Amino acid sequence: MPLSSIRVEDELFVKDGETGIGAVRDVRPDHLIVHIEGYGELEIGPDHIADAHDGKVMLRRDRLPQDVQDRIDHVHDGEYRRPSDTNPV
Repeated sequence: MPLSSIRVEDELFVKDGETGIGAVRDVRPDHLIVHIEGYGELEIGPDHIADAHDGKVMLRRDRLPQDVQDRIDHVHDGEYRRPSDTNPV
């Protein structure tokens, strides 16, 4: 995946259509610096990226370090949700 189409502040996703898990902080010729919520900053290369379009970067979860994969499952655990968000009508 060429990094030239990715921009600072593009949002990170594990899958298109899901809630974002972070954002791109810096784009370098051979890697990105990204921030993953609840984890921090991380350097990733093109082999960690499945796709990038429309300000979204889809990560290849299985190619990320294990500690990052584990954290991704809990990125939004501490977020406040209104009762209506958890109890569909």
